[in-house]
Amino acid sequence: MSLATGEPITAATWADFVKRLHHTCKGDGVQEHCTASAIFTVQARRIVYGIDRDYTDNLVVIWEDDEWFNPKAYWDDADSEQQATLDLAALDAEDCNFLDLAEHDQWGVLGELEDHTVTGFAESWEHINSHFTREAAEAFISRKKHDYPKGLRVFVDAQIHCWEFEAIKEGILNGYIGFIGKQEPSHDN
Repeated sequence: MSLATGEPITAATWADFVKRLHHTCKGDGVQEHCTASAIFTVQARRIVYGIDRDYTDNLVVIWEDDEWFNPKAYWDDADSEQQATLDLAALDAEDCNFLDLAEHDQWGVLGELEDHTVTGFAESWEHINSHFTREAAEAFISRKKHDYPKGLRVFVDAQIHCWEFEAIKEGILNGYIGFIGKQEPSHDN
């Protein structure tokens, strides 16, 4: 049971949260992200297609509803008939198999395929939400990744100059802010 996974706040879930927060801000977890003032931001990958190939090295091949960000990935997903077509095109162009072509030439072959588009793209990461702990950010991703088909990631940012946020964390870690709700019954009997 954890606040990170949406469980209600109880003495047990609060204690778990404080333990994880301590690991993140005072314990060994600090070394994992290089700041004691960490906030764990969930970001969604956004891609803008149609960038002129003369102005970017980021290329994608698009066919129907699928996309591949490198020629080898396209090859790996292709069936044997599609692979044979690629090899024939490569033999015509450079007298070798598709996988033996330089990557630049592989993009060229893919761009010549019917109903395929090879274009440039730009990638960015958009803020979705923020969490006190990595576990909570990862739990959000596990729960909501289906809503973000281009992908989600956890980005660790430093909140060192966010005094309210840091004061609340310190209050929790020092015990000034704590769980005061009804205690759960003991099951020690």
